Parts: sequence; structure tokens; C-alpha cells
Amino acid sequence: MDYGIATVTLGGALRGKMEAIAAAGFPGFELMEWDLQGTSAPAARGMAADLGLEILNYQPLRDFEGGPRDQLLPKLERVERIFDGMEQLGTRTLLVCSNVSDVPDLDDNAVADDLALLGERAAARGFSIGYEALSWGLRVNTFRQAWRMIERSGADNIGLVLDSFHTFALNDPFEDLAEVPVDRIALIQVSDAPWMDLDVKSWSRHHRCLPGEGDFDVAAFLAPVLANGYAGPISLEIFNDHYKLRPPAPLARQGMAALRDVTSAAMDLTTRSLIASP
Repeated sequence: MDYGIATVTLGGALRGKMEAIAAAGFPGFELMEWDLQGTSAPAARGMAADLGLEILNYQPLRDFEGGPRDQLLPKLERVERIFDGMEQLGTRTLLVCSNVSDVPDLDDNAVADDLALLGERAAARGFSIGYEALSWGLRVNTFRQAWRMIERSGADNIGLVLDSFHTFALNDPFEDLAEVPVDRIALIQVSDAPWMDLDVKSWSRHHRCLPGEGDFDVAAFLAPVLANGYAGPISLEIFNDHYKLRPPAPLARQGMAALRDVTSAAMDLTTRSLIASP
């Protein structure tokens, strides 16, 4: 199993985060755009290479799809600049979050068409796209909707990004995750959280935690996909104000242990399910 961790999970400067990630045994990490502040893309690539780390993806591209038509060209120009940076970073995947802006007359056709165009631009430069439904997304806020848009786009270099938080936050059933072809899943992001009476965006941005520290059954979320043969990256993506104040090295070690434990628990669930099947 390939494990990863998003740099947003840890506090401190990028070099310290990378050193903690490598020491904890992660083979790769997700690089958040703000972690490049004060560090050039070539320097970040060099640090990762020195530590034997792969940059799994660069993220996020926000509010791209389905917006006003007169904004599409400037957005595409920005995408090309992001691709330039990704070339320097040596990563081939861009993570795109579903649109959360207040867009009038946003419809499925515009979303799918824009994703198709994004996939075409990415393919021309040898990149792939991971598309993630944010639980407060305007038009796309569940993994089902995201997968439907990917299918409608017809772009075979766009994969689905699954995030346990966004699914649990909406109390969205996830047994049908097994219906998504595993070769079209780009990444699984996992986190736990306590149940809170809070708007979902604030809940997501400040109160996620390691698997096993909250109230979500993250193992049950993973089980349908692992049972279907998924063997791609599973990554911790945790937005937590308190985590950022903690030393990154021990937190990264705890994160690796939590990932291994929750993946093992998910595999146990799939085994028991197979045994119980007639």
C-alpha cells in the first residue's frame, strides 16, 4: 500500500515538514501551494529528491469549472502557469477541488465541458488531474457527483479523489464506492473528526484529526474500495489548528501508525465480509 501525507497536516517550514515525512517512512507527500511561499519550485524538488520523497500532487486548483464563460480564458492561463510550476517540481498530478463560488446558472454541462478542456490541456503536457468533491461545493459536493462529471467529461486522464471527511460530513452513504472503477481513482485522502454542530467548511478547515481520534468509521469508508482491488495512494489530509503547533516529526510518525492501523482494519472488514458472503 502506498501511503502519503499532505503538507497541510504538519506545522513548520517546508524543509522541516519534508524531513519529518521522510523520517516517518512516507514515500511521498501532497504539496500545498502555500508551502512554496519562500521556497522555489526547483529547490522544493531538490529537497524532496535528497530525502527520497515523491511529490504525489500539487494542490489545490479551486473554482475552475462551470464559472462564467468570460472567466474561462484567464483561468486557463493560470492553469498553464501552474503546469509550468509542476514541471519544475517534477510532479505530474494537479488536484482540483469542486467549485464553491456563487456562480449563477451553474449547470452540469458547463462543469463537464470545463473538466474536458482541463483534461485536454493537462494531457498535452503529460499531466493528470485529480478531481475532488468538496462537501460545501455548489454543484458538486459528493463523490458520486464528481464521478459523474468525470465520466461526462470523457477525459481519461482525470481521476476521482475520494476524501473521507467530505463523505462523512454529509452523512453520505458510501457502500457504492465499489462501483467506481479502481483504475479511475487517483487518490484517497483520509481524516477523522469529532461530530460537531458547525458549518461544514469551518469543521473541515479546523477540526479534522488522525484516523482513530474522532467519530468517523474511516475503516468502513476504505473497505469497499480496498475490496475492489484499489492499491493506489492513501494520504492523510488533516486541517487542524492544534496540529500545526506540534513538532512535525512525532506527528508524522503518529500519522503513519494511524494510516497503517486504519488500512489494516479496513482489510479485516473486507475479509470478514468475504467470509460471511454465501
